[in-house]
Amino acid sequence: MYNKDEVLDRLNFFRNRLKELGGFTKEFTCEEVAKEEDILKLEEELGYSLPIEFRKALEEISSEIYFYWSILDSEDDSLSLPEEFEDIFSGELSFGIDLTLSCEESRKGWIDNCFPDYDDPYDKIFHNKLAFHESEYGDFFAIDLEKDSYGKVVFLSHEGDDLNGYVMANSFSEFLEEYTRLGCVGGEEWELFTNNQTTPIDSACENAKKWLEIIY
Repeated sequence: MYNKDEVLDRLNFFRNRLKELGGFTKEFTCEEVAKEEDILKLEEELGYSLPIEFRKALEEISSEIYFYWSILDSEDDSLSLPEEFEDIFSGELSFGIDLTLSCEESRKGWIDNCFPDYDDPYDKIFHNKLAFHESEYGDFFAIDLEKDSYGKVVFLSHEGDDLNGYVMANSFSEFLEEYTRLGCVGGEEWELFTNNQTTPIDSACENAKKWLEIIY
């Protein structure tokens, strides 16, 4: 299902390129692929089977992956961005067995404290999700577990903005493909690559082409 080399090559390219341009990067972590017993233990702790594409990513790519870059501290003029990209300052991607458990603990904490009512349309967005990535600002990337939208990757915003519940990708494999092609632009700035919020992340949209021209 996944081409591990392609995913890692894209991440390593962006990491090295951002370093060349004067940006800051953290250590790129990619652990060995998950063992069956580790996945079964995770499923036991969660109380349900993992969505198949997420399970395959753990089995075929990594049991834990962490990727991050930032241009906030850069003084290099080569990183001056056009106006439409001026809010972009970092990129990040993380998922894995232990990260899933910690993300889920955090997501459930938000439900308990802020979004308890499943019958409330806004609160409901945080329910029946599998959070796999938590940003440094407390937002999540998650896989939808609701019957009618099962497997879609959605954004969970703890601040109540318009992007809460936005479908970032129709599947986890689509998410990895599109998101890594753009260097995992983080925060909420991935929204710049959704054709004015009419599609999931699209690495072939006009903004994506402009962004990749800057990086390459």
